[in-house]
Amino acid sequence: MYKKSLLSASIVFALTSTASAEEYALFDEVVVSATRTEQNKEDVAASIDSFSSEDIDNSLSNDLKDVLLNTPGVDATTSGRFGISGFNIRGMDGDRVKVVIDGVQQVTPYNSGGGTQAIYPNTIEVDTLQAIEINKGASSTLYGSNALGGVVVLKTKDPEDFLVTDGDESRFGIKSSYSSSDEQFKNTLTWAMRRGDLETILIGTYAQGHETEAYGDGADVEGEDRGISNPADKDMSNILAKVYYQLNEQNRIGLTYERNNQNFEENKLSGNYTSSHPMFGDIVTYDNSTSDDETLREKIGISYELLGNNVAFDSMALNLNFQTTESTNENYALVTDHLGMIGYSGERTRTRYAEDETVQFDAQFDKVVALSNSTHELTYGLNYVNTDFSLNNVDYFHDNGTSSPGATNVPDAKMDQWGVFAQNNIFLLDERLVLNVGLRYDAYEANPSTDDGFSTMHKVNEDDAFTGKVGAVYHFNDQLSTFAQIGQGFKAPTVEQLYYEYDKGSDFTPNSDLEAEKSTSYEIGFRGKNEFAQFELVGFFNDYKGFISTEQLPEKTPGKEHFTLVNLDEVEIKGVEFSNVLLLDQMFSAPEGTYTTFSIAYAEGEDKKTSEKLTSVAPLTSVISLGYDNFEHKFGGLATLKLVASKTDWPTETYDYEDSSGYGVVDITAYYQPMTDLTLRAGLFNAFDKKYWQYDNFTVDSSASTASYNDRYSEPGRNWGVSLDYQF
Repeated sequence: MYKKSLLSASIVFALTSTASAEEYALFDEVVVSATRTEQNKEDVAASIDSFSSEDIDNSLSNDLKDVLLNTPGVDATTSGRFGISGFNIRGMDGDRVKVVIDGVQQVTPYNSGGGTQAIYPNTIEVDTLQAIEINKGASSTLYGSNALGGVVVLKTKDPEDFLVTDGDESRFGIKSSYSSSDEQFKNTLTWAMRRGDLETILIGTYAQGHETEAYGDGADVEGEDRGISNPADKDMSNILAKVYYQLNEQNRIGLTYERNNQNFEENKLSGNYTSSHPMFGDIVTYDNSTSDDETLREKIGISYELLGNNVAFDSMALNLNFQTTESTNENYALVTDHLGMIGYSGERTRTRYAEDETVQFDAQFDKVVALSNSTHELTYGLNYVNTDFSLNNVDYFHDNGTSSPGATNVPDAKMDQWGVFAQNNIFLLDERLVLNVGLRYDAYEANPSTDDGFSTMHKVNEDDAFTGKVGAVYHFNDQLSTFAQIGQGFKAPTVEQLYYEYDKGSDFTPNSDLEAEKSTSYEIGFRGKNEFAQFELVGFFNDYKGFISTEQLPEKTPGKEHFTLVNLDEVEIKGVEFSNVLLLDQMFSAPEGTYTTFSIAYAEGEDKKTSEKLTSVAPLTSVISLGYDNFEHKFGGLATLKLVASKTDWPTETYDYEDSSGYGVVDITAYYQPMTDLTLRAGLFNAFDKKYWQYDNFTVDSSASTASYNDRYSEPGRNWGVSLDYQF
């Protein structure tokens, strides 16, 4: 008898007798992102990467990039001073990967270019996270637009994650950590409480640090050839507060408040340079360049849960969330206009402000129907999202005390999105066969406006999409299973893609008739486990159509290139992934608690129109680790070797790319619990002081049409971290 999902089990526990409920034992590991309900991972028809709060703590991760560092096929991408810019899943990145926190979709990435302005879904404090799940295939059937290449599901901690009894109690926690790569000190305080039917949690985090170091042997000069990181100071504060009240056995209400504030002040020594022309000489000089960035995300959420036993549903969850994400980027420089082409010489500050206000409503209903030969877990619901995106850019000229609106190139706009979905998780053949089918309908509308910074009137863009998925898991026996899934995704064009216009060095004409991008993902794999090992092997093929890409148009202005965006490209990405865990103490009588893990990912991607390779696809990557956990004496450690092959399959149409060298990096972490509830952790990273670059950290020299690796973007050399975590 195979074990039902956690959804079935929880409802059975709530609605039937204890004797009947005992039949529904649970697997040790469950995931949510694949079906929007808690599901046994072995019954999921797709490959899911998951991380617990303990995984995050043991890896001494300061951010999501650290968490995913040793996860082949998945990366957190970065964008210089703006930090984490999004996620790359099997070669899809940017706004093609959706990010949700407690079910609330995060801001769509926006970068105006030139390294002066950005707003990204990066205001996330890992100390507040209870779980991270990466759904690596098209996921729009459950999550709507932007889940074209997958979805990153983040779940924050609840009171029950800290409370250890079923009665009234209070629990406190303090976690302090230090990271040498950016000299960051971070402290997190936690308080969780239960009094009768009331549960609360409050988590506060504050961190201070400096720039993340490059390897350290680059040139300490000013200008574009600078080979070490620019000096910078940074700080971060985060507050997470939740209150739940159990009205009665069936009804529960909740209130959540979250606020994340990040500041980054940089002395932009790399931005001090003179722009010249062979015929005209020096054109403009920038000196004393600095930047001051602030990002703020604030969310208020109201939730209601109803556990009932009626024809329509067994459980209902309603959530209403209000979220605002703001970014303020101040760029200062002393400008010398040698030829009068800029129109101003003196001190100048360019302030770039972006705001994303979101109202989101979600309703989800779950129903278990047990028939004579099958069990059906029905999940259905709807969601509505209203997003108000706005820019307010101002240029300040300090020497004459004037200011003017800064060009935004993109209008303010409102986006309305709504969708309805239904899913059936079916257990057949004495639960040996698990089928999952789902269907969703989405509609969206982008409505632009005008202001002093953007005066062009554009038309409304609207579209809709049906997406579906079908998956199956077949358990040959208790130890071996096979799974397969076909899923569809779509991504509505962003405000930037629809309405961006430019007329300086070249002409860029917007296309407000763009249609949504669409994808179909295919996965097939095997899973197996016994008393000393488990493994997963999966092959995937992802087909993307209507890819939004640049197309050259006839000259609009004599001597200027002219471009626009169109739905033209068809992109394919395919690959294979393998992972396993071996308990060496069970296999070879090694010391109790000894284990090893291995994972490897290979992918290749191609633009079918041009036959060009994709820059976003990672090279062959593997991770090998050897671990030891002594539960009796409460200490252990993990040594990890990450091996990355050289990336040579670059596109050639636009730039000549320098091949990225392969590398191997060793990280070592350890923990020790000298007493109950006190855990000490330490880590040595890049232990052999290897100089290397991530494959996507190249810089582009537009004058020479080359893309190469600057020392300033190399990863840190040998560095270390420590943390202390005490719960009482």
